[in-house]
Amino acid sequence: MLRSVHQRKTTFRVAVAGLAFAGVATLAPAAPAAATSVTNTIPETSRGSKDHVLYWNNALLDVFRHTGGTPGPLTRGGAIMDLAIYDVVNSIRTIGKPYLVKDASAAGAYGALNTAIDHAAYSALRGAFPNYPVADLDAKLAAALALPDVGNAAQREQGKRLGVRIAKAHLVNRANDGSADTTPYVATNAPGHWAPAPGKPAGGPNWGKVKPFAISSGSKFRPGTIGGFATPQALLQSPEYAAQVNEIKSIGARNSTTRTADQTQLAHYWANDVDGTYKPVGQQYDHTAVIFKKYRPNGSSFESAKLFGLTSAALADAAIAIWDSKYETSWDVWRPIDAIRRAGEVPNPNLVADPNWEPQEQDANGVSFTPNFPTYVSGHSGVGAAWAGIVKHYFGTDNLSFTAGTDDPHAQGVTRSFTSLSQAAKEKADSRKYIGVHFEWDNAAALTLGYKVSNEVAGTIIN
Repeated sequence: MLRSVHQRKTTFRVAVAGLAFAGVATLAPAAPAAATSVTNTIPETSRGSKDHVLYWNNALLDVFRHTGGTPGPLTRGGAIMDLAIYDVVNSIRTIGKPYLVKDASAAGAYGALNTAIDHAAYSALRGAFPNYPVADLDAKLAAALALPDVGNAAQREQGKRLGVRIAKAHLVNRANDGSADTTPYVATNAPGHWAPAPGKPAGGPNWGKVKPFAISSGSKFRPGTIGGFATPQALLQSPEYAAQVNEIKSIGARNSTTRTADQTQLAHYWANDVDGTYKPVGQQYDHTAVIFKKYRPNGSSFESAKLFGLTSAALADAAIAIWDSKYETSWDVWRPIDAIRRAGEVPNPNLVADPNWEPQEQDANGVSFTPNFPTYVSGHSGVGAAWAGIVKHYFGTDNLSFTAGTDDPHAQGVTRSFTSLSQAAKEKADSRKYIGVHFEWDNAAALTLGYKVSNEVAGTIIN
């Protein structure tokens, strides 16, 4: 039986579909710079704009656009794909310990590289997103296979077998990871508690119990009580709670006169909550590619496979940890919309209800809405921090400036520039206040959680 990544680093052997793999439970740091003779064997068809790892991570964004929904299933599928790609690439040229499996017979098979990446990605996506149109994935595979390649027919056939079998090993490893749990959410019907919008199911109520990819437990980084208050009632009656509610009432309102034009722009730039966009996690994949292309313009699949493997694992585990905080604790505090509209139900003299208040968050038709899951902690903020932390670990610095875009329908064509990874993560967190769907403590706790996740992912996978 294949073992999960957060188990003890014990070498084992497994046979998958007739192919023997030597696998270990962690992934080591990138190997030192290769000698010139090795570097020269890396085909040009795996570099820069020809990098198939970048091709499939861009294709993944289309899968996200079609699938929609909460971050959990999207990041799970992305991690299965990118970690399968990593194991394929690492089988051909060792750049670290395997995440799950390694085929020693593929060592040096550079002619098989691109085809192996293509079939690993395709097979992983077919398994992780069974409802995605097969015809579209077939077309994406055909386009990838048609790109220039150095491999001959025999090498490409070897790559196909390698990619398919490693992807299958990863899918088998995730087969019973808890992602199929459909236990209904039971809301607490009382002031201050979050409840799903009428007629809509709660978003991902069981995702916090999914088996992580690298961290030891989804609950490991669960934050403490909100504001340090001993009970939810003490929280709701406090001046601190009133201050947080009144802040969002002002800067997060659809008709706000205190929010600046730049704050409105960045609120929508980071949103991507509407199905049909690449979603908040897709934006992190997109920004990862932008950064890699800028700082590794002639980078190879051996570099990008490690970056995206790490990034995908961090995003997937952040989603699990965030959803644990949202649903697996008694601190299911309602969102700003209810806190403001129903303020009269809370014994707090510093609050005045506004039953007509609407958040700046809007769907494609301009109708205000709030994401349908609890507020504490913020998904955007936690995902942004996990991303910033893991990309920093990869490049060795936070000070990476970049300019990138968005998919949100209310920020079409907008790009924003950042001087560092942490600045981008902090702006993403702040955006949730300006768009009216989160409190400051949701964001602050999530930023801390996300960075802790990235540290453990890096410490567990890069070892």
